[in-house]
Amino acid sequence: MGIPEKLVAAVVADVSERMADPNYAQVAIGTFVQAHPDVSRFVTAHTDELGGGEGVMHTVFHAELLAECFRRHRDKDTQPVGFPELDAVAHDDPIAELTRVQPALASYLVSNVDSPQMRKIVAHIGLALSAARS
Repeated sequence: MGIPEKLVAAVVADVSERMADPNYAQVAIGTFVQAHPDVSRFVTAHTDELGGGEGVMHTVFHAELLAECFRRHRDKDTQPVGFPELDAVAHDDPIAELTRVQPALASYLVSNVDSPQMRKIVAHIGLALSAARS
């Protein structure tokens, strides 16, 4: 079952409000890295494609936002996503696949992530989070 657009909008609104705290982004990124260390390694492997360390941080931040959507939708944390889960959902066009399985999340990415490469990587992570057990 896909995450409702209304829930994604609520998460985005909450995150926007929390951004008033200058430490929020750092905490959000750290939370995701701790929960999903292999996904963090996967993102780091794409450092050059993402434009360096700042691109990696932005990618992980958007991945954490998607993870928050899953936490609220499932009312619990998702199991850590590892390399096997990332491999299992690898697609030539992860954005199209995410649009099929989680249209509200895909819409968020298209609207909020300017970099095509970053959008592709976050969509891949979104697919892994969608397939992960909670």
